[in-house]
This record gives sequence, structure tokens and C-alpha cells, in this order.
Amino acid sequence: MNPSEDVLDLRVRRTYKFLWEALMSLLEERDLESITVAAICERAMVHRTTFYKHYEDKYGLLYHGIEDELNALFEAHDFAVGKPLEMDQEADMMARFVTVFEHVLKRERFYRLMFTGDSFSKFNTLLRKSLAERFERRLRLEEKSAATPVTLHAQLQAAAMVTMIAWWVENDCQYTPLEMTELLRSHLATRFHFGESKH
Repeated sequence: MNPSEDVLDLRVRRTYKFLWEALMSLLEERDLESITVAAICERAMVHRTTFYKHYEDKYGLLYHGIEDELNALFEAHDFAVGKPLEMDQEADMMARFVTVFEHVLKRERFYRLMFTGDSFSKFNTLLRKSLAERFERRLRLEEKSAATPVTLHAQLQAAAMVTMIAWWVENDCQYTPLEMTELLRSHLATRFHFGESKH
């Protein structure tokens, strides 16, 4: 990439940052349906023609932002398939769960808006689907026999995690990431035989 391309890339990223921050701030004030592209551009101090160079409408901006946030989440806890486990399987998964909750806590504003808004059932579905895919890959690496099919087991784990994240955020993150992980661990151990309960 040459210097001119670097400058262009920086401008694009800066424009996206301004637009995304504007959308997030507007979502704290009103529902998505009442937010216009004009309002986003005014808040971001970005011309509407620039907006439409990158996005078809406000939903395009929203979905781009959601995709970025989910990519950051999965990068943070490294659900890379095929990575050797550095500890026993249960401890490895629990460490990953802690990282998920830590990441959500750092981006609490975004997750609060996604989980408490009226128009974000798609976000819940996307997050659950993405988590389930990664849990399934990890479970298949373990190659353990279980009464529950791997695909269903992964879906149940993902649904439990999304439900707990939503509840946690809606209740002002009163528990620490480690405490939430222990609650999730206890739930999974009881319901889906994920490890043995310590109690």
C-alpha cells in the first residue's frame, strides 16, 4: 500500500468512526426507526454524499458496526480452530468465557444498546449463531462422546451465554466477569454435563 492509499484508508476509517459514534449516541436518545441518515451525518459532521459512498442506508452502517464488534469479540478470546489447548479442556473453555465477559464489560455501552433496544432481535440471533459455530468447532476438537449431539450442545451453550450476557448488561453488570463465568459454568454443568460441579 502506497502513502496515498494509506491516507485514503485512514480517512475511510475515521469517517466510519465518526458515523458509528454518531449512531450510537443517537440510539441512546431514540429508537432506530426514528433516526435518519441526515441526523447521523449532522451528529458526525459528515456530508450525506460521503455517507452514501459507503453505506446504502442506516442499516448498512448498523450491520457494519455489529460485524466489527463481533469480530473484535471473537478476536479477543481467540476461538481459533485448531489452536492447541494450553490447559485441560474445561479450564480452557472457562478462560474463554471470562474473556467474553471482560470484552462485553469494556464495550458495555454497545451491548446495552443492542440488548435493550426494540429493533435488535437480529443482533441476538447473529451473536448466538456466531457463538454456536465456534463452540461446535471447539467441541469437535475434543472428540468426546456425549448424549447430546455436538451441534445441539453448541447451540445450547451459545443460547445460555447470550441469555446471561443480556441479563448481565440489563442489570448493570453487577457481577464480575469471573463471577458470571462461574454462574455460566454451574448452569452448563447442571444442564448439559459440561464438566463436574465443584459444589
